[in-house]
Amino acid sequence: MPPELPETDIRRLVHSRMREGMLPPTTVAIPPGRQSYGGDTCIICGFVIVAGRNEVDVAGFHAHERCAVIWREESDRLL
Repeated sequence: MPPELPETDIRRLVHSRMREGMLPPTTVAIPPGRQSYGGDTCIICGFVIVAGRNEVDVAGFHAHERCAVIWREESDRLL
């Protein structure tokens, strides 16, 4: 299982990826997470989403549910 990043680190990654143009700010409501089949890489933290963990698909990007919620919170602050 990949390590859990502290929330401050995830927020820092979101800011960095948005600044570099790798991650657009999002206004999309974060859908409820579904259990992952495993294998997708989280667009935010870069860790593989392991089977059984909550995963969301936001605007075509795969992310851990926790990472996606932080992405949306940080996007709201910018918009």
